[in-house]
Order: sequence, then structure tokens, then C-alpha cells
Amino acid sequence: MIPLMVMADSRGQLFEHPDLQMVGALGSEAVAPELEELSPLPEGSRFFTMPGHLPVGGDPEADELVTVDEADWGDGPETPQAACTFPAPGWMRTLLPFAERIDGAETLPLWAYTAMGLDPDTGEFVCAAVQVDDCPRWAPEEYDDRGLSDRLAEMKGKFPKNRMIAHLDRCASEFHCFAAKNFFAGRWEMGLPIAPLCNADCRGCISLQTDELFPASHERIEFVPSPEELAEIACAHLEGAEKAVASFGQGCEGEPLLQAAVIERACRLIRQKTDRGTLHLNTNGSRPEWLPRLAEAGLDSVRISTNSFIPGRHHAYYRPETYGFEEMEDSVRAAAGAGLYTQLNYLVFPGVTDREAEVEALLDFCGRTGVHVLQMKNLCIDPELYLDTLDEEEGETGEAVGMTRLLGILEEEAPEVALRYFNRPRDEWHLDPGASPASSPPPSAPPPAGEKG
Repeated sequence: MIPLMVMADSRGQLFEHPDLQMVGALGSEAVAPELEELSPLPEGSRFFTMPGHLPVGGDPEADELVTVDEADWGDGPETPQAACTFPAPGWMRTLLPFAERIDGAETLPLWAYTAMGLDPDTGEFVCAAVQVDDCPRWAPEEYDDRGLSDRLAEMKGKFPKNRMIAHLDRCASEFHCFAAKNFFAGRWEMGLPIAPLCNADCRGCISLQTDELFPASHERIEFVPSPEELAEIACAHLEGAEKAVASFGQGCEGEPLLQAAVIERACRLIRQKTDRGTLHLNTNGSRPEWLPRLAEAGLDSVRISTNSFIPGRHHAYYRPETYGFEEMEDSVRAAAGAGLYTQLNYLVFPGVTDREAEVEALLDFCGRTGVHVLQMKNLCIDPELYLDTLDEEEGETGEAVGMTRLLGILEEEAPEVALRYFNRPRDEWHLDPGASPASSPPPSAPPPAGEKG
């Protein structure tokens, strides 16, 4: 049975409609959800209203869509709001919410808006998402802030002159960054933000919004830390934390490869002191010439971001300033060729990612670059804004095959590429198809003279 439509009142309280059925969307097209596209709402998911959007459900008897513009839940008539969910980490959405936007509605902030409904048989919420990865270390319930203030004070005492502590303090306590909290908890993956500037103007950037359509959800680091500051806290973490990863390239910064020389020197300092843990880089892939050097310096893995393997659509979203799709692809090749565990941060969007031309371009890209992992990350953006952003001059992109079918195609056509959601430490890479067992980083060497990032 198709679930019932869920909507919200003006206070954000959720109600199921007694008759109308749940409707989802592939891009801008309304569709009835298929059973394989739905899952019981996973623990750790969040509910969202969509201000300025009216709920739309399916009338099974009339076989038509119905917009609900008035409802009465006991306190008199009011205008309802469309409701949706943001699924827990590790879950890839299969359908967007379908709603009617009211004229003049403000652009929605950066969340992964996902269709949801209510199962009339169980009375439980369901969502249009499937699990692509399971890593308990990233479960929201693991990030209880009780005791955080004590750990913050401890680290400030341990590293009194390191400017990174104050920055990570704000990331953990104000912006609730999991990677920052991990540093203070002494566990798992920590962040090493490094870059105040960027060479792209991503439509969905969470640290700087030049279009002023909505506020950025984070603030960028305002300084470039020294290699010594980075090495000081990274070594302490890698030597003492379980499943330790230290990652350059975080939500609170621009593009870390603009500071590639600082990263290179920091990696050498770290690897001169310890061979424990994993050194990782998240990047837009704009400077491929640096990836072999960073691998030689001790970097272990890299994750390069894209929203599409059709160059025009990549450009439309990232709006790169000093590089293009070719450099991104060259970075993937360079990373894999240098022995880095090479992952793609693939920003997926139902009704776009699963178009026939997109799927073909993705398979071709995987086949010619040697990438190890596709991280199927939900693109956080107002759905209408994203659809308006894409370059419409790319021509016909074919039918949408559906996100669950896309997963099946990838498993069948590219079995050597793992489908994941999370970064993983070296000792877990062997779990992925086509990946080599974890190995020690290459020996350190003195940095070339006279070069700066």
C-alpha cells in the first residue's frame, strides 16, 4: 500500500492526510513511490517543513494530484506546510518531496529534502531513501554534547598556543561539526581546516553564499594555520585515537589545494613522527599536479567532489574560477596513479543523477580514471534552485531510471567501484571491491625548495 501524505501545521506539528497518498518527485516530475524506493524512517533522521510550499498528495480514486491549501486541526482553518525529512547519514534519498511552491516563497536553506509518508498499517513514518553505507561511528546518537565543555577545556590547556583549538572549538560547539567533536573526544575522523579562500563559487556552498539567497550554515576559517600547528594536533590525534583519520578539507573552509604546500609540509612533519592513522584530503580536484606530491609526502586518501560527469552541469553547480571539469578528472587519475585511495564525493539528486546520459557519463568516468569509491551523498539544496541552476544547453539527457535502479546498474556495470557514504580509515579499505589492503605511507622526503601553495 502507498503511504499516506504527511503535512505540517504552522507550528511544525506533523499530520497524515486521511485519504491522500504520498507523492514524490524525480526532478520536477511527480511520481508515486515504488516499494523498493521506501524504507522505514531510520533513527537519526530529522523532520523539516518547507515554508512557502503547499503539500500535494495523490487521490487514488480520481487518479490525480491534489494540492491542500487549507486544513483544520481543531484550532480553526489554516494554511498547511509541505513536510519532508532529512534521512540519517548513510541513507541515499530516492525521491524528492513534491509540493506546490507559493509565489514569492523564499529559497529554502541547504538540506537534503526527501519525500516521506506514513504507513497506514503500522502508523510509522517511511521515507524515500535506501541505505548505501553503515558506519556506526557517524550515527547522530554518538555525538552527545554532554561533557564537551570539559574536553574543550582540556585541549585548550594541552595546546595553549595553537590557533586551531579555538577554531575547532567553535566548529564543535556552535556549528555542531562531527569531525570537530571527534577531535575533542579523541576518536575517529577529525578535521584539519586550512583554506580561507576558494577557486569555485558553489551554488550549495555551506560556508560562503555570494548570491545571498539564504545564509551560509557555517563560517570559514579566517587564517591559514602553519604546518606546525596542523602537525601538532594531528599527531596527537593519530597516535591516540581509535580508527584515527585526520582530514584536510572541511565545511568551514574554501579549497584546501590552494594551500597545497602547507598540506605537503604538514604531512611530512606528521609522518616523520608517526605512521599511525590515515591522512585524508577532501578537495574539488582543481590542482591535479599536487596529488602525486602529497602522496609522496604521506597523504593516504583523497575524496574529490562532483555533482555530475557531464561537464556543463559540473560547471553550472561549482562555477569554477581557475579550473574546469578536465582538471577535476585529471585529479582523479593523478590520485589513483599515485597510489592514493581515491574516492568521489558524488552529490546525487533524484531525477538528475539517474538520467540515462548521466549514468552513461558516470560509467565512462569510472572506467577511464581508476576511482575506487563512489560516495553517494545527498545534494543539500532547494530542489527548485538546483534544477534552475543546471545548464540546460547540454541537450537531451534521457529518461530518469530511478535511484535504486542506478545502484543496481553501478553494481552490475562497475563492480570494481565500491558504493559508500563515509570516509574510512586504512584498515577498512580492504572491505571495498578492487581496493588493496592498507599499507604504510611512503617514507618522508624533504620538501622541494622555493614552492608555495
